[in-house]
Amino acid sequence: MSKPEIAGAFLRERLPAELAGLLSPELPEQVPGSYVDEELAQHHCDLVFRVRLNNGDLALAYVLLEHKSSPDPLTRLQLLRYIVRILTKWHEENDRLPLPLVMPVVAHQGPPRWRCSTELIELFGDAPDEVRPYLTSFRHVLIDLAGSDGTLSADIRLDAYLKAMKYARRADLPRHLRAILVPDLCEMDIVTILQYINVGPVIVNPEDIQSALHTLSPHRREAIMGHFSEPFVEQGRQQGCQQGLQQGRAEGEARALVRLLEKRFGPIPSDLRHRIFTSGVTDIETWLDRALEAPELLRVFEPEGTA
Repeated sequence: MSKPEIAGAFLRERLPAELAGLLSPELPEQVPGSYVDEELAQHHCDLVFRVRLNNGDLALAYVLLEHKSSPDPLTRLQLLRYIVRILTKWHEENDRLPLPLVMPVVAHQGPPRWRCSTELIELFGDAPDEVRPYLTSFRHVLIDLAGSDGTLSADIRLDAYLKAMKYARRADLPRHLRAILVPDLCEMDIVTILQYINVGPVIVNPEDIQSALHTLSPHRREAIMGHFSEPFVEQGRQQGCQQGLQQGRAEGEARALVRLLEKRFGPIPSDLRHRIFTSGVTDIETWLDRALEAPELLRVFEPEGTA
């Protein structure tokens, strides 16, 4: 996304048509810096692009990449904080008005689909009509990769990157590797994608990668796998160990969830306790997110999409 041509394709394809139509042919320019809170850095990463509009004005496109295990309704509040930081920094550096236009964009990878509102004002609930004009409000663009099917971009490289994001947290990631690691990609694009996958939560065997790369020439496969001879071979040798670590992580998060639930709702029934300690990390992380705000215990464990 830091490459101007990739960022340009992303914004033109993924912004609403009425916004994309305002962009001039000039490629976007990435603005250095991050505005994400340190404690949220494992869940969010962000990019700011300076874009030229058709009327000659400059605007800022702020792209927030959401890496949480489930959609977070408070993303809108966090986004507001980041936008204020962007505008404050811009004014400090330029000391003039008007402020630049800022287009907030949230890209969500899933696996659950994004079902939260994109309107900040809805965080205030059923505010009286007389008050609503005075409330802080904006709408962010939503790019929900979890709800996108088939080709994600006409640009081959961007399509591969977005698919890697979409499937990185899904258990069926190995089955989609061939659709991600297409032969048209250069070696470094494939290496970049594999590096991203390698630090994700889903274990991918070296055999799965070799199978996905089978259409490449032996020379290209050797060049790509040469970057991963140590991590991936070690991963293959120690997969049982990694699975043990994953189980240990799940147990640790399960204990944290139980402590949180008991603090909020009192003693946990034995059937729910058993369910928690026999579930995977993804489910437990989802329940942890819900447990912070759920009005009652059973709401924490409702199936995804339940009203």
